[in-house]
Amino acid sequence: MEYGQGRGRGQVLTSRQVQPAQHAGAFRSFYAASHPASRFVPLFFCVLLAFLLCACTPRQQGAARHGSGAASAASAKNGVLPRADPGYLQWLERQSMLGSTQELTAQVSGTELIWRNSAAARRVPLLLSAAPAWLDVNPHTVISGQPFWKALGLSGLPESLGQAGLNGLFVAPTGEKGDIWASHKMSTPGGVNVTALRLDPALGTEEDFEKTAARLEKQNIQMGGELPPAATGLGPDFILQARHASRFDGLYAMMAVPQKDWDALPVTGDEWDCLPLRPQAVQTLVQRGLLPPTLSRDTLPWATPGGWAVTGEVRGADGQTRRWVYRYSGHALRPVLLWQDPSGQTRRIFSAAVIRHTGLQQQTLAGLRLEALMGLDVPAQTGSAAPGQTGGQTKDLAKDLTKNPAPAGRHAEASALAELTPGLEALDALAREIHRYGGWAMQDDALPPSLTRAVLDTAIDFTRDTITEPATAYALLSGDATPLTRLLRASLEQGVDHSRLARGQKDVQGVDWRPLLDLPQGRDMIRRAQQLAKASPEDTTLWSTQAGLAALTLGLDSTSAARPEHAAAMRQTVLLLLSFRVGLPGLTFVSPQDMTGALNLPQPPAGMPGSMGSVPLWDERLGVTGGVPPAPLAFGALDRQWADKQSFVHELAALLRARRDAGLAGGRVVNIYSGPSGCVGVLSTLPGGGYWLLAANFSNKSQRLACALPAPARGARDILKGQNLPVQGRTVELDLDARQSRHVLLVGQAATSEGAYQ
Repeated sequence: MEYGQGRGRGQVLTSRQVQPAQHAGAFRSFYAASHPASRFVPLFFCVLLAFLLCACTPRQQGAARHGSGAASAASAKNGVLPRADPGYLQWLERQSMLGSTQELTAQVSGTELIWRNSAAARRVPLLLSAAPAWLDVNPHTVISGQPFWKALGLSGLPESLGQAGLNGLFVAPTGEKGDIWASHKMSTPGGVNVTALRLDPALGTEEDFEKTAARLEKQNIQMGGELPPAATGLGPDFILQARHASRFDGLYAMMAVPQKDWDALPVTGDEWDCLPLRPQAVQTLVQRGLLPPTLSRDTLPWATPGGWAVTGEVRGADGQTRRWVYRYSGHALRPVLLWQDPSGQTRRIFSAAVIRHTGLQQQTLAGLRLEALMGLDVPAQTGSAAPGQTGGQTKDLAKDLTKNPAPAGRHAEASALAELTPGLEALDALAREIHRYGGWAMQDDALPPSLTRAVLDTAIDFTRDTITEPATAYALLSGDATPLTRLLRASLEQGVDHSRLARGQKDVQGVDWRPLLDLPQGRDMIRRAQQLAKASPEDTTLWSTQAGLAALTLGLDSTSAARPEHAAAMRQTVLLLLSFRVGLPGLTFVSPQDMTGALNLPQPPAGMPGSMGSVPLWDERLGVTGGVPPAPLAFGALDRQWADKQSFVHELAALLRARRDAGLAGGRVVNIYSGPSGCVGVLSTLPGGGYWLLAANFSNKSQRLACALPAPARGARDILKGQNLPVQGRTVELDLDARQSRHVLLVGQAATSEGAYQ
């Protein structure tokens, strides 16, 4: 049953699902009707456009920027007021995100399209039924032999997804990267520094995307991706604001520094030699009244490192030379957009991105990365907590929950609303816009588990599961599953609906330890995990793939981990890690790195994490592209595994299909079991009755885990082995090998919405 108008791509649903609100598939037919000549561009115009683009490539414009100082000096000698080249500024506007908004928003403004769906719609069960499991692809980390979208459409991957139990394809990031604007200063593997709404040309053309999307639609595969992040790359929009182009004022969190205060700023080599400000320089500007003493974000222990940075001397469109200070997140060349500016410029960009992603491209799921906006405001001077107490309160929250769940939950929500301005309001507003055009919204950043409930209280449909990824990695390295058990129990005490969690790594391959800071000894746990992994104890990220983490725990290097004699141990250990994505309610995300058993690079290039090696999109015989070396594979390329019915991919596929058939994605976590050291169990009720039991042993020895059920079960079956298991009354006892997970389907009574059993 298909809904919406036009093709309605990504919205093909089964007959057992309810009819949702009308999707904005009408965007495409509306656009075609309002642009009848768009498919018949005169030949001379195409030639002229190609000539202009060739004459004004980003790299040549970059050279012009670096040479603008000499040109300005020559103009000054001739008595002419020097200013930025107007033609260059106009060209920049055409490349910018803000410059793209007018055409996109015009397709909605003044039309009936804005009334197609309710912004307040809650349709989580519908997506959980249609697409409970997703293949998560970072297109900049796969080998395809040709542009990604074209290669994907020509490969055997679309047909195999459904058979493997995967009902969605989530591809991110896909926007044009900022490397072309600042390639001499920053190269970002992974493509996170997006600077445009349009597709990155390196990934293929719009036509490639359309053809691939049509093929996925025939396979009933939903599509998803991310909107531009709140911390972009340094690109046309930032350059135009720094050039003082009036249309771009208020877009980024930046302000001009009067020339009399330049003595407090570091010396730079050129206009775009952007440098972070040292604490002493920040303090000087604070004392002179140019910067706020602190922002709420500066007190958050889990926030991505960032602060204030400064540009060089930038020649403006009005002939004035300015230096700008601005907020950055992660890197000085990742400036932060200013959501709360009264001009609404940032909101216009995000609105246009929603229209393009959900309306025109008809992608079902839209990911939001707005962590850089969390706490981007001056702290409140009144209230129940002083700003400086934020970190301690966040850290001790899980401990407080075990003593007094309800008040702690209310405190967490109130604290989040105050300390995360304008992040939560931005999440809420954008989620409602996504709903208005027929899509679902997902929060993709790694936020503390103590904030999960506050995020879910917005209009967001799903938020990233930040418990299981670091806690299972810690359990595997240390053999201690206590932190995992405590965080899962705390989430139940907070009332977190686990069916609204998105589980899996949806960015670069690595373990982000910061969610462990919610535990009283979280900092010590992070140091211990890093030491066990032979990494820097002060880092909060362990750069490793899931297979790399398994190899590390088993004492194997990248070469030996791929040998046949270690295949069984590697498969079992990787499946243990992935089980906490697959064996719990909510959306499941697995990547090509997970499925191929990508290992860390033995000798990564300078400045590149060892987990960033490329993997085949489908066929390992295709050559390496983009200069990124291929990662060693423990399990092999997907095409070869798919041809082998005994491969790891088929084992994972059997589990994903069982998950889909049981309806686990829409289930409810009801109990967390702890037993022998390193063991943990999670019991979830299923919508159609019965239970799904996930049992795991992270230790290096065999153990037995006993699980008491809340109601009698009539039978039990091991999902992977297909064996029936004995049930003694309300107790199930499971024998677990070292580093093994088991999934048991229990036939029992159905659970009512109130939690009672019938």
